[in-house]
Amino acid sequence: MKRLIYSATILLVAALANIATASAQESYDLSARNVEPARPRTIPFHNMTEAVSGKTSQSRFVAALEEPTRSEGGSVTTITTHFALPVSWLNRQTILRVGYASSAYKILVNGREVGYAPTGVMGAEFNITKATQEGRNKVSIVLDKSLLANKLYAPKEIVVEGIEVFSQPTIRVRDMVSSVRLNNTGDGVVEFAIPLKCDALNRKSTRLHYVLRLNDKEVIAEGYRELSLDMRREDTVRFACVVPAKMLWSPKSPTMLRLDVENRIENRIAECISRRFSLRQAELRNGELYINNELVKPNLAEWEALKNIKEAQKLGYNGVIITLDRNATKVIEECEKRGLFVVVRTPIDTSSLGDHIRRGGNPSNDPMWTESYLWRNMHALHTTKGSAAVIGYAIAKGKTSGVNIYDTYLFMKSLSPMSLVIYEGAKGEWATDK
Repeated sequence: MKRLIYSATILLVAALANIATASAQESYDLSARNVEPARPRTIPFHNMTEAVSGKTSQSRFVAALEEPTRSEGGSVTTITTHFALPVSWLNRQTILRVGYASSAYKILVNGREVGYAPTGVMGAEFNITKATQEGRNKVSIVLDKSLLANKLYAPKEIVVEGIEVFSQPTIRVRDMVSSVRLNNTGDGVVEFAIPLKCDALNRKSTRLHYVLRLNDKEVIAEGYRELSLDMRREDTVRFACVVPAKMLWSPKSPTMLRLDVENRIENRIAECISRRFSLRQAELRNGELYINNELVKPNLAEWEALKNIKEAQKLGYNGVIITLDRNATKVIEECEKRGLFVVVRTPIDTSSLGDHIRRGGNPSNDPMWTESYLWRNMHALHTTKGSAAVIGYAIAKGKTSGVNIYDTYLFMKSLSPMSLVIYEGAKGEWATDK
């Protein structure tokens, strides 16, 4: 009898250990590791002329990559490429950007794992400095179709695009963000925020020069700010200016401006970054949307049902809903130029996973997936926040609601209170803007 009890105890302990191991593995597969904070594509150049042109082939801060090779093995696909790291990069940070990958993937540099993205369709960046060496370096992107993370969203075709390796200084521009409020005359009071990160082990100082232009010519604002940061610190440089009402973005006048930023360390140019901005004030008042104090009524088409943007306009739509998937960024940019609205749908689709919301059912009500819902939506927001055309976010696609939908709705409203946050599967519940 004692032997039976002992044997049963051993089996129970083993079963619990297996469950714990499986749970830990699931959590490991669902969580991002060493992914840089999300931002729109931001490439540094060594002078402003090249930064404005955007031709990465001319920049000494962008590495030339060898033609990628592809290998298959069961559920795993590995994309491999190489780049040469010059001596001038040894005192700088090396960043790897993957613009698009159709599966969860991990990054290996010279055989060493440096990061993991539970979804690749929105693009991600990794700081690979510690794994690199002077001379030739090997980069492997390892995609695995069998990973649990792919359950939320995974295109059938295995594709990797937009691989870039570039260098930024030890005190570097991490992002460029704008906010707008209208003054009494209807002009825009614009505040630009430029987060800077110090990756050095000692204190570093920078002088950040900026120029804001209309139509690449007319200077609206210019100046500089100075900042010193201790080891591993991050802080934000800010400046404000008044932008005349006629220069603000609207559907009738989709105006674009350009912000040029020059990062100088010890009076030497360490990086130059140029980014297009469209500026407008958006407000939600009693469930209605106002752009620059004018009431607008979005009439949105599903992008997947259209042939092109011209068709949307021809059919009388003034915007689109588009999943942040392959080529979505190009569509958003085109809508921005044409004065069309965009609601960005985060790549989460549980519509084929059933309506059952009890344990083990649809992920929308499973706490195991909460971090995935929040992280993917936050990533979508920070990737597209620079576009005035983006007026809101569809937090998922599905037919069921649950704790993850509720938490994500509240989370997104806290990040961007004046953006529409919608979920088409809410079925009359509060977790969507009406």
